[in-house]
Formats: sequence, C-alpha cells, structure tokens
Amino acid sequence: MNKIIDRLLHIHYCCYGNCRIVTNIFQQDPTLTEVYKMDEWDLIKKCHFPQKQAIQFIRLLKEVNCEKLKIEYNNKGINYISIFDADYPPLLKTIYDPPLIIYYQGNKQLFSLPHHLSVVGTRHPSHYIKDELEKVLQPVLERNIVIVSGMALGVDKMAHETTILYNGHTIGVLAYGLDHIYPLSNKDLFQSMKKDHLLMSEYPPYVRPQKWQFPERNRLISGLSRGTLVVEAKERSGSLITSDLALQQGRDVYAFPGRIFSEESIGTNKLIQEGAKMILHGNDILEEYF
Repeated sequence: MNKIIDRLLHIHYCCYGNCRIVTNIFQQDPTLTEVYKMDEWDLIKKCHFPQKQAIQFIRLLKEVNCEKLKIEYNNKGINYISIFDADYPPLLKTIYDPPLIIYYQGNKQLFSLPHHLSVVGTRHPSHYIKDELEKVLQPVLERNIVIVSGMALGVDKMAHETTILYNGHTIGVLAYGLDHIYPLSNKDLFQSMKKDHLLMSEYPPYVRPQKWQFPERNRLISGLSRGTLVVEAKERSGSLITSDLALQQGRDVYAFPGRIFSEESIGTNKLIQEGAKMILHGNDILEEYF
C-alpha cells in the first residue's frame, strides 16, 4: 500500500492536483503502475488528458523524484493523507468526488473529532454580523464542534477568528497550495492556524490561487461537515454554491435571517424560504447535532 500511496503522491504532483484527472488515472489503473508506461495518446484517450497537459505530465513524471518530493514536504512541515489512510476525514470520503490526496499543516486530529460545522458567507459582511456570529458560535464551540471555513476575507475570517477567540478548533480549507497565503492580509491568521489548528488543501503546495479553484474547493468545505451555516450571502454567491453542494451531499443547511432590503441577506433569506433551518441561537444548531 505504501508504494501505491507514493505513486499517487507523485502522479498528483505531476498533474497539478487535478482531481478529475487523478481519479480518471486511478479508475484506469488501480495499481498506478501502467500510467508510467502510457504515451501521450494513451493519456488523452484513456485518462481524458488535454493534449498539452499530457505532454507536461509525461515530462514531470520523468523529472520529479518522489523521494526528494517527500523530503521537501517534510522540510516545509507539510504532511499529507491519502484516501487509503485510516485517518482520512470520514465524512469527506463519502462525497461524490473526494480528493485522493489531502495536504495539511497543523493538528490532523481535528479531522477525526466527531462533530464539524461549516460556516460560509460574504466577503463583505454587514457591520453587525460579527456580534451575531459570536453569539451563535459560542455555545457551539463549548460543545467541541470543529468550525470549518475557507480562509477568505469576511465571514470566513470571522468564523476562524471567533473560534480561536473562544478556544475552539477550526479547519481552514484552501483553494490553492500550502506554499501560498491568500489574501496576504490573512498572514497572521495563517500562522496561527497552521500552528494550533489545521490548514488543508487538495492541491500540491506549489499550486497558486486561481479563480476556478475556489468553487471546486467549496465541495470540501461542505463535505467535511454534517451541516453548513450560511451567515450572509448575495443572491448569486459562492456561499450558495457551497449550500447547494451540501444538499447534494446529503448534509444539513442552516442560515441566518437578514433584513429584507439588504443585498447581503437576499441569498440567506431565500435559503430559509426554500427550507434551510433558520438560526437565531447556537442551540438551534446544537439540537441538530446532539
């Protein structure tokens, strides 16, 4: 099994962590041995590589040494878990397209704690939302529920910082590799998270932030938890993508109500209209968990 995990790590690095392509390779070649013999056209036909990426993949397979790669990760304090490992997040394993490799820094025991709540929302929250979020999360944190969010500005940052303030546990799900900090204004939060909490990514450490990766990342935020709380969201919002994914994954969706004329509350108010549980107090969440 260790050899398969090493080959998976190597292949994952060489195709930029593209979940669909890595899964296609694994479905075609469960032992991950035949892919090393494939030429450009085999990759295109059997594993659905774009031609340019097939050429790059073959080159990187030859150039990148897996043992040196593992040493590099170790020197950077970057660890990884494969889907074959016993400590892979159990709920995440049940989603439609789980990542085959997760990279992380921090306390991986947070993956195995029994209860997680994902918190998402706008990057431009209302001035009063911080107090409301603290009021709701405080009793949730007292019951040792791990807060999961996406390390973005706005509600994500509030969720992580509130959790830290009240001595809870939090997981930050990145849409890029662990070599990078985005946005740079979150540098202090990043340092705190990887020291005392947990940062994770499905992308190899070198992968830079790109717009398309953020919607992809959202399935992991919802997939890690049994429930997703949407704090504030516009009518068209990445947070609503996350709530839709949560529903597709069979998870619960909760939402804060907001003022009817507030642009940042249109999305959450519609979620409540459509059946999401309205959250007025932390106990509204706790009664779903205990």
